Amino acid sequence: MPASRRGKGAIQATGAAEAKPAPTRGRARREAALEPLAPVDRLPGLGPSGRRALAEHGVRTVVDLVWTPPSGWDDLRAPRSLAEVVASATDGPVRATFAAVVESASMMPFRRRRCVRVVLCDAVDSKCKLHAFWFFTAHGVLALAKPGTAVLATARVTAPPDKPPRAAHPELVVDVPEARTARPRYPRLGPSGALVRKAIAHAVRELAGEAAGATLDPVPTAIAAREGMRDAAGLLRSVHATTGELPGDDERRALVERLAWAEAFTRAWERRLAEEGLTATPAHPLPPAPAALRRLERELGFTLTDDQRRATSDVARDLADTRPMRRLVLGDVGTGKTAIALAAVAQCVAAGRQAAILAPTSVLAEQYLAAVRPLERATGARVAFVAAGTTAPERARAEAELASGEASVAIGTHALLGEGVSIPRLSLVVVDEQQRLGVGQRLALVKKGERPHLLTLSATPIPRTLALALRGELATSTLRVRPAGREPVATRLVARAELTGVVGEVRAAAGRGERVFWIVPRVEPSDDDDDDADELASAEARRKALAKGLGAAARVGLIHGSMSAGEKRAAMSAFRSGETPVLVGTTVVEVGVDVPEATLIVVEDAERYGLAQLHQLRGRVGRGERPGACVLLHGDRLEGVARRRLVALTRLESGEEVARADLALRGAGDLGGTRQHGEEDELVYLDPGAEYSWLERVDADAREIRAVDPALEQPDHRVLGSIVGRLRRALAVREEAG
Repeated sequence: MPASRRGKGAIQATGAAEAKPAPTRGRARREAALEPLAPVDRLPGLGPSGRRALAEHGVRTVVDLVWTPPSGWDDLRAPRSLAEVVASATDGPVRATFAAVVESASMMPFRRRRCVRVVLCDAVDSKCKLHAFWFFTAHGVLALAKPGTAVLATARVTAPPDKPPRAAHPELVVDVPEARTARPRYPRLGPSGALVRKAIAHAVRELAGEAAGATLDPVPTAIAAREGMRDAAGLLRSVHATTGELPGDDERRALVERLAWAEAFTRAWERRLAEEGLTATPAHPLPPAPAALRRLERELGFTLTDDQRRATSDVARDLADTRPMRRLVLGDVGTGKTAIALAAVAQCVAAGRQAAILAPTSVLAEQYLAAVRPLERATGARVAFVAAGTTAPERARAEAELASGEASVAIGTHALLGEGVSIPRLSLVVVDEQQRLGVGQRLALVKKGERPHLLTLSATPIPRTLALALRGELATSTLRVRPAGREPVATRLVARAELTGVVGEVRAAAGRGERVFWIVPRVEPSDDDDDDADELASAEARRKALAKGLGAAARVGLIHGSMSAGEKRAAMSAFRSGETPVLVGTTVVEVGVDVPEATLIVVEDAERYGLAQLHQLRGRVGRGERPGACVLLHGDRLEGVARRRLVALTRLESGEEVARADLALRGAGDLGGTRQHGEEDELVYLDPGAEYSWLERVDADAREIRAVDPALEQPDHRVLGSIVGRLRRALAVREEAG
């Protein structure tokens, strides 16, 4: 992100005026009552540019903004002293609110641009100083930070041993009595945090005041009463801290549950819309093909587990019916979902029809090209690959083979959904890692055939009840048992100080002919404003360091999301063949990559990842005959929740256990960390481990409301309609990001 754009969201330097309502503009604006569905630029400080920026995040109406929960709260009521914060930062970075006095403020050169440096000193111990930096031309900071001014600062403070204590982009306000209050923080939405805070506070006062008559609840009145939900207006006043007090955990939890209900409703609503109009045409029945299944099992080279046999039997029975199959196969990493998919495709091919396998990423789609080799040998099926990054001649040949029926199996990414792709005899659609593809995307492929059967696969570590509520599948097969001989991956923690020993393990594994993944959090070294960010490993730097450390012992490959599809394909091919037995990459390999020779995965800066993501990553190893090992490489200081999270992963095996541990460790107080950034990919506000009493009734609620108010225009549904629109966009963006 350019420095100027980043800076706009980071400038929080304001005076005491922030604690007061901003003046309205013009007589018309003063006289017109604020409506929940009014555009956001009706709020003070948010003009056309603010409206456009917020629209990029799906926030278009006042009520959209009001139902944006804070990512946290800063308590300015009793700030710490600068000296106290600096002393505590010697043990590691500390986020804190503290009082200080401005000593100086100036512009200075920094990495081919200019930045602002403000030196703050402790009010009592003037020798205790902190250097605050803004890595852009922060005129607002310079206007506020006059020498001698008493300020309140909220910042992440670091105290490196060889440098002065420092903070990047702290929030500053003049220290006056009315500034000493609890203050919410919000996700970056374009306008500055101070403007978003003012706008939301104004809207809550106008719409959620004791005397306000506006309906602000996205949950219809009858449903909220039935479920015993708390008053929405009171929740908004509390969570947005309009009284200046910190909200309690109960209020935070109740507000997010309101949004969780809206998210579950949105998914049920989307499902209704997607399925409408597809009920009249019967599916093409695909008779069971036991001979093809026996040949496939021989080619796979392993014996199916009892769970896999039950699932293949369920699928075979569904495929033989004229009612379109809608089956979900749930299974943790390594339980053999791909074998179920191949058995279904074999049955389809044996019936003389076509099947399509849709994957959310090019890496996973490429993986299927290797996975279908046993299917090709067992059935003689011809496979066509359609994905971004293929050459024009390759793409044209694949599309021609599918259109003519010469190819009976299509494998690809979202490119399969294109209008130019014709699959005239399509009778089966398989969607892998289903949680990363939306209902609309799945149905776009389904519509290419004459009511084809749909088989969806997912390894998402969420409980079965929530999975069914979100996906809406009427039939489910669950795989709990791993194939014979596949042991759990041994997971252990290693401090970065022991990096040399880990490199030695990599050298030994490569020497045995095994493969090693090395995962890092970023592609390139950072030019970020956060000092600590430079300490994070990057793919480019780690590849060079490993290549130097391993020398002739092993070549090191590289894969990350910024590479083209062809480059990723070449990197994975070299890794599988052993040409580059060590592969450095980002989480682009998190999903679906199956390399039986991979026995070791090293996740660097593991404390930066979520539990579910780490669980998916370690599932990339130990998939062959040899046991797998996962090394969680962490910083020298590993404390608090980060330590408990990583320790939990060393003793937990199943995805559902991981999800529940994640919830228990995270707790209800961190609204921004629950689902707002989608750490588990497909969830925004819904918690995988929570017990929602209303969850099983959401689908029926959506069906009933759809029958009486399909446009969500009735007064009791208007706020819900706005929230649904925003959530639909958020889910679609996440799905398309793959």
